[in-house]
Amino acid sequence: MMINRKITLAVLSAGVLALSACTSSVPSQKNAEESNQGSTQSLAIVKVVTNGSFTLPDEVLADFTKETGMKVELLDGEESGTLDSKLILTKANPVGDVVVGLTANNIIQVAEAGVFDTSAKVSGPAGAEKYAVSGAEGAIAFDRSDACFNYDIAYFKDKGLTPPAGLEDLVKPEYKNLTVIQDPSKSDTGFALLASTISHFGEDGYVDYWKQLLANGTKVDAGWKDAYQVDFTAGEGKGAYPIVMSYASSPFWTINEAGDASSTANVAGGCYPVVEYAGVLKGAANVEGAQKFLEWLSTPQMQTVIAKENVTYPIDESAELPKGMAEFAPRPDAVKPLDAKKIAESKELWITSVTELF
Repeated sequence: MMINRKITLAVLSAGVLALSACTSSVPSQKNAEESNQGSTQSLAIVKVVTNGSFTLPDEVLADFTKETGMKVELLDGEESGTLDSKLILTKANPVGDVVVGLTANNIIQVAEAGVFDTSAKVSGPAGAEKYAVSGAEGAIAFDRSDACFNYDIAYFKDKGLTPPAGLEDLVKPEYKNLTVIQDPSKSDTGFALLASTISHFGEDGYVDYWKQLLANGTKVDAGWKDAYQVDFTAGEGKGAYPIVMSYASSPFWTINEAGDASSTANVAGGCYPVVEYAGVLKGAANVEGAQKFLEWLSTPQMQTVIAKENVTYPIDESAELPKGMAEFAPRPDAVKPLDAKKIAESKELWITSVTELF
């Protein structure tokens, strides 16, 4: 949340007459202002490279400055699909001190390229150890952005149709031409669906499932915006598909003004845990600041702030969820995530095996 502030200086004509009498005070005032500016400019800066979606409001970042005497600068690393290559290409001269927003889809490549400072020790939030990735030492889990099918509640109510309960339902005749998904080669949610089907049906069964899914009239869009905002019946475009691959937290955004109902809900089965990781960059100019920033993100208070500002699920499960999220977009009982090393080895093969079907 960026707040623009304009400072308007009103110069009164009467003040001009008194200006000569006040000139002796101007230099001291100017020196004081320059002194204050110099103090701000001398603050150590922690450069945080993000995946383009991670955000924290100015007032929260100001709290970090008060606690540490360091200023945070958020740098947009674009989409998470390009963040990994950017980090690898700039590893000799890193663009920041710390990165946030890597996932199991790209963390092994980044780690194997020597991007992380493995000597930097940060324990992470409570519960982070169960998300630790072997081969990606130096990376800590800080939130979950689970992918999940959403459905339009009103559509199913009006049609007298029972909402789908899981992946198996989406290939049944009664759900023909009702689902829109994303291309797994171009979209994080698209790949999350692919990973979910591999986890659910195994490497011997996922391709057959995709054949059935596509044969049942499922539409494939390039990305999340096209699928959710254009083709989803409950999206901004009021499209033709009442089932969409999105995020488990999405129903939080469709809660009404009264706060007592949401127009969308999650399909309980088939959600996939997209864990997001952070780490200190090797060769960082401000290693101490990077460590302090990650320690700060790991506190219960900041885990709650992250959940509120980014509408994700905190790794620390004791952290409070935003009002309405626990009721309408609860943390899903997601399937077991695929091994990150296995993803690194097989990702391109998996993607090709399904994209050649459409």
